[in-house]
Amino acid sequence: MIVDDTLREGLQMPGFALTKEEKLRLAELLSNAGINNAIVSYPSAHQSEYDLTKEIIKRNYFKTVFGLGRAIVEDINKIYETGANISLHLPFEIKNKEKIINAIKYASNLGKIVEVGLVNVTLYSENFLISLAKEIENAGAERIQIADTLGNAFPSKIRQIISGIKSNLSAEVVVHLHNDSGLAITNAIYSLEAKVDFIDTTIFGIGERNGIVDTLIINNYLKNIGIDTGINESNLLLAYNYLENLIFKKIGYISFLNNYPIYGKNTDIQTAGTHAAFRNIFKEKNYSLNVYTGKNLVKKILEENGIFLSDEMIEYLTQKIKDLSVEYGKSFTKENLIEMVRDIYGKSD
Repeated sequence: MIVDDTLREGLQMPGFALTKEEKLRLAELLSNAGINNAIVSYPSAHQSEYDLTKEIIKRNYFKTVFGLGRAIVEDINKIYETGANISLHLPFEIKNKEKIINAIKYASNLGKIVEVGLVNVTLYSENFLISLAKEIENAGAERIQIADTLGNAFPSKIRQIISGIKSNLSAEVVVHLHNDSGLAITNAIYSLEAKVDFIDTTIFGIGERNGIVDTLIINNYLKNIGIDTGINESNLLLAYNYLENLIFKKIGYISFLNNYPIYGKNTDIQTAGTHAAFRNIFKEKNYSLNVYTGKNLVKKILEENGIFLSDEMIEYLTQKIKDLSVEYGKSFTKENLIEMVRDIYGKSD
């Protein structure tokens, strides 16, 4: 029932980044712990993500491997070329549903498992979500992901959404629950009551802002209610120890306090490039830049600081941040970005 997302969602933890070699070692440890299902990358984000996915599949670390991308043909092709199954997320605002549905139909003809995530589910009615999920299932998706993107869902709401979709569709249902309000585990338990099929998790629950469901905690809960996930907790702790050491080395133990729901500073920090165009939805006031940084986010940060560059310069800076992040396994702040601009281009006009 557990789909580990540490290798992808985990990289959205504010201030955090990993090298390709560190991600491969972590993948090996998760595999040794008996993790069967994993989302390992965002292949369209950077060449290293593409190469990593192919290497993980070559090493046969997981029974089921997913790459994540947007519901567009370009991202679908990138994932497919790696050999991974296809996990797609819808945009935060659906402006061209026909194009999205056609992309899902295209993906469903490639012979891979297709999962499609409904984002920001708390913003919509249950009837709307069921209707949209039906269209997605009819387009060929085998899994529907329910994503509490804002991390503000109440348990009863999550249970209601899942129960409604399970009653009206035959597709498997996955939950992706953010922990901004500290309710991710509780929401996961209510999801289980609604007969959810899979729960996305990460080591230490790390991820965008305050992260998502913690792998060890939900595995322990499942074990206590008589569900055998096949995970060896002793080996899983080795993965936790490895990641703990990396976090300590890169950003220090203060990061665990920063990650605390509601109180922690991570509540106000944005990492994912796909969020950049929808700042009105998110409450972030600061940024963490790594391999998942997009051009829109770089442009937004610079313009907020009175720096206006050409699209070509923005493209170059974005690629440089991604390259350096993977090479050194570090993330960058907006101050680092501004300093980089001044070093390369001098002061803005």
